Amino acid sequence: MMSGPGEGIPDSILEQAADWLFRLHAEPDDPETRNGLDAWIAADPRHARAWAVAGRAWAGTGAIGPVLTAEPAAPLVVPLRPRVARSRRWRVAGMALAAGIAALALMPFVQIRLTADHWTGAAELREVTLADGSRVVLAGDSAIDSRLDGDRRTVSLLEGEAFFRVAHDRARPFVVRVPGATITVTGTAFDVDVTGNTVAVAVAEGSVSVAHAAGEESLTPGGSLLIDRGTGTVHRRAIDPADVAAWRGGRLVVADRPLESVIDTIRRNHSGAILVTGGGLDDRRVTGVYDLTDPARALRALVGPYGGTVRAVTPWLLVVSTS
Repeated sequence: MMSGPGEGIPDSILEQAADWLFRLHAEPDDPETRNGLDAWIAADPRHARAWAVAGRAWAGTGAIGPVLTAEPAAPLVVPLRPRVARSRRWRVAGMALAAGIAALALMPFVQIRLTADHWTGAAELREVTLADGSRVVLAGDSAIDSRLDGDRRTVSLLEGEAFFRVAHDRARPFVVRVPGATITVTGTAFDVDVTGNTVAVAVAEGSVSVAHAAGEESLTPGGSLLIDRGTGTVHRRAIDPADVAAWRGGRLVVADRPLESVIDTIRRNHSGAILVTGGGLDDRRVTGVYDLTDPARALRALVGPYGGTVRAVTPWLLVVSTS
């Protein structure tokens, strides 16, 4: 069983993570600050988890711009004295941010924990066998809730991505529910991917029926579609069936997909936080193959052709800068 990223982390450690965020805000290029943060993260596995939670929650507040674009602090003649002078202010601000971090981080995870019967953490793959013999491989940061009783077989993909290999049972169709779509099969192998803005379905074997706001479509091996959750627009693409759910082998294969949703997928494969600044890539659609075993490399390959850069602030924080 996996727990949510914020679960089991004492408030005091969340407060420390918030304090480090403020220090990084004030001194983004100070080597002492960065070395201190690295040492703090390495000192306790809970610190690494708290830093990832803090980064993700901070990103959700929309405050990343000031944190990462602040001018470097002036060199300090006696480094420790100004830091001590600021300690009370940092503590008060850190406590406030920690409270916000805890609320932002825990609410969705608590909700999923109460609903899901199988889930994964970041960069974790997990295969589960359902009661009817169907097998599901969960990508990182993914969760499902299954209801297989009587004459129904229903699985809700609550977040993330999953590859389904469904046990054939013509009398009991297998239904996967996601925001804005329902996928129905009797026995087949297919992938479903849910990001903040899109739902993608791709078929490796057999066929599926996808019902969405604009209608209903059938997909056969090599067929895929991408649904924009905001507009309801549907894009169909033919792909190599061998590339369906290639993420199980550490490869991400995308075709004409919004860059933002690709970054969401890469996030699932990084144990820390990935923060994006700027808006220069918002409308980009990308096609390519990316290495999920090295998220930083994958991000550079993704945004580099469009002038984007990727900076590893720490091993747990990657910053994607666009213009």
